[in-house]
Amino acid sequence: MSTQLITNLTSFNYIPPEHFLFDNTNCAQSSIKINANQPTVITVGREIERERDRIKVCQMYALRSGNRDAQAELEARSLLSVEIEWHSRVLVNWVRHTSAALAKMGQRLPNTESNIRFRFYFKRERAVAFCGNVNVDEPADYERAISFTGYGLFNVLLFMAALPIAWTGAFDTTSPAFLLASAECDLQLTFFRKGVLIAIPFIAMLATASLWDYVTIYVGRRTLFVLGLLADSILNILSTAVDSYHVFLLIKFISGVIVGGPLSMVMGYLTEFHSATYKARFAAWSGFLFSMATIVPAALGFTILPLDWEVDVFGKSYNSWRIYLLLCSIPPVLGLVTASMLPESPKHLMEIGRQDDALKLFRRMYTMNTRKPADTFSIKALVVQKAQLPRPTLKASLEKMRIDLYNTKLLFSAPYLPAFSFLTFLQFGSMLGFNTMRLWVPHMFMILSNYDYEHWKPVGRAPTMCEMLDRHAAKPGRPYLNCTNFDDACFEWSINPVVYQNSTIIASSAVLFSFLIGFIMTTRLRKKMILCKLTDATVAVAAFLISLASSFGINWAQAPPYMLTLAAAVIVTSRIASNVVNAVNADIIPIPLRATSMSIITSSGNLGVALGNVIFSALLDLECLAAFLGLGCFFINNYYEEVCLLVTFLFPKP
Repeated sequence: MSTQLITNLTSFNYIPPEHFLFDNTNCAQSSIKINANQPTVITVGREIERERDRIKVCQMYALRSGNRDAQAELEARSLLSVEIEWHSRVLVNWVRHTSAALAKMGQRLPNTESNIRFRFYFKRERAVAFCGNVNVDEPADYERAISFTGYGLFNVLLFMAALPIAWTGAFDTTSPAFLLASAECDLQLTFFRKGVLIAIPFIAMLATASLWDYVTIYVGRRTLFVLGLLADSILNILSTAVDSYHVFLLIKFISGVIVGGPLSMVMGYLTEFHSATYKARFAAWSGFLFSMATIVPAALGFTILPLDWEVDVFGKSYNSWRIYLLLCSIPPVLGLVTASMLPESPKHLMEIGRQDDALKLFRRMYTMNTRKPADTFSIKALVVQKAQLPRPTLKASLEKMRIDLYNTKLLFSAPYLPAFSFLTFLQFGSMLGFNTMRLWVPHMFMILSNYDYEHWKPVGRAPTMCEMLDRHAAKPGRPYLNCTNFDDACFEWSINPVVYQNSTIIASSAVLFSFLIGFIMTTRLRKKMILCKLTDATVAVAAFLISLASSFGINWAQAPPYMLTLAAAVIVTSRIASNVVNAVNADIIPIPLRATSMSIITSSGNLGVALGNVIFSALLDLECLAAFLGLGCFFINNYYEEVCLLVTFLFPKP
């Protein structure tokens, strides 16, 4: 029985006719390949799902081109994928039950005629079968080779080396928020200038988001890491000596370009060193440790900024905020050292034709992870791709750009347009709320801690948040109250370390809760929930509803502790909503379009951060109440968007 089923499985190796090769969409080759003579991992359900996603997109291409032959081929392949899934499940169940029955009698499942051995692991409700008796002389592709390297010391050391690289981006985008009070006089900061300073890294990331995808075709990621970190280290050190606001703004813009380019590729680089078995778990835990970088600048500010330091270096006086910036340059400097020791990605090495170097790297990974000699590594040769070029060409870059634009067109066309538009706007609103409130909380509550209660006239009620944010009511503003140029005066704020301590707690809460929600979204617990997609939308609706209520209520809270609680609620729930948006995007967007959709959603989030900080800072100066109510209005719109998205999940898909 098993031999017959294996024959049925190995017979599927789809080779399409010539008329089906069009639009360079990878429609011409199935993602399911099963061969009894090669070590193949058969993931029942997962590979079938990927194949069906690919078929769905290819059917759209075929329908738009009017190619009836291609449509017929795709329909046949769709039916065949169902048959393969059935055969796979039957084979898995047969071997499992037979092995269990023989084990009770003290025997093992004998080798079949094709000398195949099976081991089964039932994890996440999917059965994975490993075929043995490997033909070591058969060249292996990347997926097959990486699956033999395992997980161990190499992966841990690689992650530790990449950690300061990933943290650099968080430091560059977060540290300006803690300088606003200390550097107000040195950089001549107004409310609006402060908003632009916070927003400028995100503006740079948005402006250069699409550029870096094409640069990596010509330059490896490791090289980009080294160059980017070198530039960022120099810029961070130079920024400590700057007295001009515009020069400081330019430095932060260039840092934003680097963050949006080389430093945003760390996760993609690391996942190329992990097989499919470990990739999802690694991404979850590494994302958690990477996001902890948002906590460190707050903790560092709590330690350094309240100190009254004055250090003279070559005639330049370095006060506490300049020393704080200097300490924030440690991650890029440390990352530069570790990046210079990182290996190039094995996938990239194979793509540029360096199969020998890739094989050496695979053996090194295998040796460090398994503690076995390199000569015991099963793979002896790697596949040389037929379409491989010695060097990427401009034509290849233009072709990639054409495909990305076409995929974008598909995402904004039926049947993806309604759901994808919802997701894009929801990410815009959630990131606007999260990063606007997160980056303004330290400075706003520093102003609240400097409020002059002696000049509060009304009796019987406490001042509102906007009344406390009025510069005329601040203690440092007393000497300038009778000046005609009061609005141009800079204040020497009293730095209260408790404010930065509270920011550290809020950042920790946001990281912890977003990780827990993200962890639930990727575990068996989520699958056991009734209507998981409905649950995702419900979590997002609840998050936006809490953010909405907190934004509207924060101004009328009775005391700064209550105001801080509502601000923390906005930050945490907005972060959770953003994570849910990413999870839903992975559920409803097919794999061939997922990279493009994530790029667009990320850009919409950066746009929300940039606009939110600039508009929020302007409104704080002109009409404070409108700043908080306007933030709440975004959450109202997002709330109704989520309700619409929730309703769409109640109806069956066509």
